[in-house]
Amino acid sequence: MNLGKISLDKEIILNTTDEVIRRFGPDKANITDVAKLLKVSHAAIYRYYNRKTALWNAVTERWLARLHAPSNDILKEDSPADIKLYHLLENFAEAKRLSAINDPEMFANYIKLARNSMEVIEKVREDGINKIEKIISQGITEGVFFAESSHQTAKSVYLATSVFIYPDSFEDPNRKQNIDSVVNLLLSGLKNPNK
Repeated sequence: MNLGKISLDKEIILNTTDEVIRRFGPDKANITDVAKLLKVSHAAIYRYYNRKTALWNAVTERWLARLHAPSNDILKEDSPADIKLYHLLENFAEAKRLSAINDPEMFANYIKLARNSMEVIEKVREDGINKIEKIISQGITEGVFFAESSHQTAKSVYLATSVFIYPDSFEDPNRKQNIDSVVNLLLSGLKNPNK
């Protein structure tokens, strides 16, 4: 990365940290590598991120936002709530599996962070629950779904499908069938019995 006369800012630091993590892996990458690549001192980076954890959290949060960007498009679909919810849950399940294949260093960084810091992971969890809740609320309005509390129902749906975002589920030969089975069971349970 050639910075030339570009002034240092958070975006440049995040981009460089992405590069360092991908180059060295999450276990070996450190602030020194980021500073060297940027040709600045540690102190320059610490003006923007007061500790390594804050920088790694910011990198992971941005990576997760990009990873889950397609779910925002699903929320905008002109589809009935049951179809939209199916698409969203399928996206949640497959996004992390595909990232483990296509971006293994950043996925490993995410796993490492998940073990050591719940701050970013909790934000992602809440974002997922909020997206599910929006669709459940749409379904209640449409008369397709029945739920006493759209928020509690969204939490339950998220918990029921979260097993598919863990790496130990990625190699299961019945993965697609299992996802379909769980999602269809959840959709059946949400269906308005009067419809």
